This record gives sequence, C-alpha cells and structure tokens, in this order.
Amino acid sequence: MRVLLIYPDTDPLSIIPSGLINIEPLGLEYLAGELNDHDVTILDMKIERHWREAIDNFRPDIVGITGTVVHTHRILSILDYVKQILPEAITIVGGTHASLVPSDFFRQQVDIVIPGKDSAVFRRVVESIDRKRSLYEIAGIIIRSDNGWKKTAPSELLRNLDSLPIPRRDLTAQYRTRYHHLVWKPVALMVTSVGCPHGCSFCPCPVLTGRKVLRRSPELVLEELRQIDEPYVYIGDDNLFYDHHHARRIAQLIEGEGLKKQYYVLGRADDIVKHPELIERWAAIGLKKVFLGLESPGDDEIKALNKRATVAGNNRAIEILHSNNIDPLGAFIVDPRYTRADFDRILEYMDRMRIYYFEFTVLTPFPGTKFYEEVRDGLVSHDTRLFDLAHSLFPTCLPATDFYREFHRLHRRAASLRRALWIRPVVSPFRRMAFVPQATQVVELFFSARRAYRQMQRADVIGTNNVFYNKNRPKKAGFATSRIHHGVEE
Repeated sequence: MRVLLIYPDTDPLSIIPSGLINIEPLGLEYLAGELNDHDVTILDMKIERHWREAIDNFRPDIVGITGTVVHTHRILSILDYVKQILPEAITIVGGTHASLVPSDFFRQQVDIVIPGKDSAVFRRVVESIDRKRSLYEIAGIIIRSDNGWKKTAPSELLRNLDSLPIPRRDLTAQYRTRYHHLVWKPVALMVTSVGCPHGCSFCPCPVLTGRKVLRRSPELVLEELRQIDEPYVYIGDDNLFYDHHHARRIAQLIEGEGLKKQYYVLGRADDIVKHPELIERWAAIGLKKVFLGLESPGDDEIKALNKRATVAGNNRAIEILHSNNIDPLGAFIVDPRYTRADFDRILEYMDRMRIYYFEFTVLTPFPGTKFYEEVRDGLVSHDTRLFDLAHSLFPTCLPATDFYREFHRLHRRAASLRRALWIRPVVSPFRRMAFVPQATQVVELFFSARRAYRQMQRADVIGTNNVFYNKNRPKKAGFATSRIHHGVEE
C-alpha cells in the first residue's frame, strides 16, 4: 500500500521559531520503520511548501499525520484537502495531542485516531487495511463509524523502547541538510529513553507514559548512532541523566566505538549535581549543550511552579557544566504576571551565570493535563493555534501590548552580539559566521510574532488593554508550563 506520513507546518497565528530550530520528524521515521513491505513517503511540511502537489502525485491509500496541540487546526485542514481529492484514502491521526485529547480529532475528515507511542499499533492498522480485515480487532485505536466514534479494547502498555525499529532516516534524505538546532546544522534527532518519574500536574509526561521511564538498550542506541551521518546529535530524552547507569553505559559504548559527534541533551539540575562524574564522562565523548529547566531566577517562583529544585541547585549544575566546557541552555517560564522588573531579573541572572543559549516560554497549560482542567475557565482563549508557548493564555499584569514588547525585548537582549562576545559560549555562534543566520532568524521571529499579535487583536482574541484579573494575587503553587519542544515530537 502507498502510505504517506505527514508532519504539518503551523498556522500563521502560531509563533514557532522554525528558523532557529527545525528537527526531523522522528516519530514518523519510527512508523516508517514498521512498514518495510509498503511504499512509504514522509512529507515534512516544515520544509516542503508544495505539499498539495506531493499528495496529488503520490496519491496515497493511507495518510498518517502527527503533531502537538498547536498543530490541531492545521492537521484538520490538511486532512480536509486529502478527503477532497482522495475520498477513499484512510486518514489516521496520532502523536502527542491525539494521545492527550483524542476527541479533538473526532471529525469527518479523520477515520482513525491512534493514541499512545507504540508504533506497532500503526503497523497492525496498515496491515488490516491492506488485507481487508476488521479494524475492531486491533487494540488501542478509535474508529469513526456510522454510529459515532468507537474505541477498541485497551492496548498493552509499551514497556520498553527495544521493540521500536531503527527509524527510516533515508525517507527524510531530501530534508536532512536543513535540520538544525540554533547554530548546529545539520543535526539528527534520536531518543534513548522516554518519560519522567515526576508527577507534576501541569506536564503531559505523566499522562503520556504513566510516570514510567521507558528505555532503549544501550546496544541498540549505539547501533542507531552508527547509522547517523550528521555530526551533531540532539538526544531528545525527557531527562537523559535520570537513570545514571543507563546514561553511563551509553557513554561507555560511544567511547569504545570511537564515534566523533557532538551532542545536545535535556537534563535536570538535580541529576547533574548528583552525578558530576557522569557529566565529565559525557563531555569527553562530545557533549556540548545541556537543556536545563531553570524556570526562574527566584526560589519562590520555582516553588510555586511545583518543581523540586532551588536556585542554589541550579547554580551548582550550571557550574558543573561550565567546568566541563558544556554550554547550559537556560529555559525560563515567563509568567503572565511579570512586570518589566521581572523580565529584567531573568537577563540579570543569565549574565551572572554566563548563560548565552536560552528558551523563554510563556506559561501554557496543555489540554489533557490536570493543570489545564484547573485553570481552563480563566483562559482568555481556547484556540489551539495559540498554545505555542509564545502567547499568554492568561490575562497579563502588564497591558498585553507592553507584556509582548517586554517578551520581545528579552529575546533581543539575550541573543545580542555583545553578550555572545562577552560570554563566548563553547558552541561558538561565530564559527563559520553562524551568528549571522541565527541573528537573521531571531529578527524574523520578532516580525512573525508582531504579525501574530496584531492578528489576535484584529480577531478580538485578546485586547491591548487586557490586564490580569487580580494583579496582587500571590503566585501560588500550580502555575507552571509543560514543554513540548518546537519541532520535537518523539
């Protein structure tokens, strides 16, 4: 069968920094790895602009599409086009948002919704369609019928990642030179584990993995790394260093193999502080950047975010990274209640701790989480296009136009040439003049954000004078954001 797998682009109303970060659709490559007996094509709409022609020319029997909450509107519009030109094609939606809120895809242009992360379920669906067998015998899917949407029997939970195939990176060959992360290009994405044991109410991980950490055997990780041609590798685990034995064995195998690559990983400050020797070992095999969810420069705010961390612990983790010539990428949550002084505090902290690379995300409660259910009645909009970590879904303490102006200003100052010259990060933005395209993309991000905010105002989504309904209310526990990284969905 002809199977088309699509990763969508986003609506212009969404603010997505694709010029700064654009990562391969690893989840689709895993699905393709399950279908070696079929004619499979991957369409990455983040790059491919002639997507209608691609669908017209391939004329698939089955279309599978994935995405996060911000892609919901786009997914439905793409599948609407598919049904117009290929009414007999079977359309299937999976991925993060389909797992969290499958009902968002209970529409006429969708035939099947597959929650969860088990790629073997998708293979069973394709095989059943090919052999004209009943889909209702497949556990773990939701099917559109003449009598509404029907859930089949629950599927068994995925217990480890070793059952996953080697992802079909050959199917994204035409895009691979354009996959990048900040100044790294080309970059490959892979995972060695999925999930997090922490039960934060605001985070999708407990919902998606039941607070379990699923691992891929270090030997299979090495096998996959051998097949990656790119010099830069983004390891998209929720927390690589949580299982320090697992991370240590992977490092040992990479060292023994003599692989020469550079790595960017996601970690927690407390695990880094517990195992500084592990960081030293990873530095020896090429670790150059570590994402740290610092959240805030203040202990009170970190506590209010329901995160078991302290500024002192964050500082110690940053010191360990610096001592091993590794750049910390500091991730901060911007609360809608921020004043200009609060924005300034973030930059002052970054200067003090010599953090050049950053991620600023506006407080965002993702549908499907406990946090979203707690605050949904207080949101200014439920338009999924605005769940992009750059729009405030809560009323702001500052007038909205001032809030977004400060948000832009924080980005501009943090990414400035002056700070790069002063801090001199290990991953230099000056190597091969990498700073020039990065600066250009930062400017483009500002312009796209300005256009999106103006569209919001014209659509009366949020007014320019909208202010927080109780600016003196204490910042109590429960306010935090989940991070589903732009362009990264394993």
